[in-house]
Amino acid sequence: MNVRRDMKDFIAELEIYTKRKLNYPTEVGELLQIVMQTGLIGEFEDLIFQAKFLVRTQEIMKRIGPGVDGFEKLSTEFQSSMKKSIDFLNLLVERAPSDVARKLTDMFIVMETDSFSRLMKLFSDLSWIKRWQVDGKPLPYETKSAVLVEYQDGTKEKELGEKASVPLVRIQKSALLCAILFLFFLLIDSPVTILGWILSLGIAVFLMYIILQIYSIKKTPKS
Repeated sequence: MNVRRDMKDFIAELEIYTKRKLNYPTEVGELLQIVMQTGLIGEFEDLIFQAKFLVRTQEIMKRIGPGVDGFEKLSTEFQSSMKKSIDFLNLLVERAPSDVARKLTDMFIVMETDSFSRLMKLFSDLSWIKRWQVDGKPLPYETKSAVLVEYQDGTKEKELGEKASVPLVRIQKSALLCAILFLFFLLIDSPVTILGWILSLGIAVFLMYIILQIYSIKKTPKS
């Protein structure tokens, strides 16, 4: 996988922000590119959140040392967070091209003598992405939406283009869930007055209207 120019530009901006070189700039770029191509945004954001927690927790554990009150609790939380992080990382790696997946697995996931050290260095890089996001700076996928790109060799690949539809999808899913729960509530505890029925049906219709409007926006061809 060749890391795209815009991804390299983001890594360069991130290094200016962190005032240091990333440990694994190429691999971070590849992970971001996997997110751009697959839409696994939630999984990536869970990963960078856990990465920030792991880096901070490891720093505290090194500072206080074993035997101090609270160390065992921190150690337990660290192990739990590590498992979650590896699971999220695996989800991304599994969607990568075979050569990239093999490289990332060998570097960070396969349990070898140096793999934990490399993994924590990767998490250090990812923790800076979380800090970047917390400071309100946009990530590459936050201004992009899924489009199908056809290359000169005839291959096609789903990438993220302008105007992200992810927030719309989340709103649509939330509205649909509200509509289902509301209708379920009507079935088990129906209104006792005509006005109650009118208000209830009005709410249900409004929720469905939101869902249909978002669906029509997503289907509208872009110029």
